[in-house]
Amino acid sequence: MYTWTDNSMDYANEEGRHLANIGFSMIDANQTYVVEHTWVSEDARGMGLAGKITVNFLEHARAEGKKVLPLCPYTKKFFEKHPEYADLLKA
Repeated sequence: MYTWTDNSMDYANEEGRHLANIGFSMIDANQTYVVEHTWVSEDARGMGLAGKITVNFLEHARAEGKKVLPLCPYTKKFFEKHPEYADLLKA
């Protein structure tokens, strides 16, 4: 289950256990997400969860018509490996 706040997107499993998070801020009159970090619980690592939450985050940004400025190393690398999301990158 995904939940959004003013500065994060959180993921919890069916039992409500917090497993992952993407932290961000907004710039350009709330038109650009600045991704500051991606975090996955230590015991949930190695299962592809960071990629899953990143895809969810980027699809959400796309649906809103917003851009993404990745400061987070994981998110930067994700954009390099997934050119299908290049249209979301803040120039």
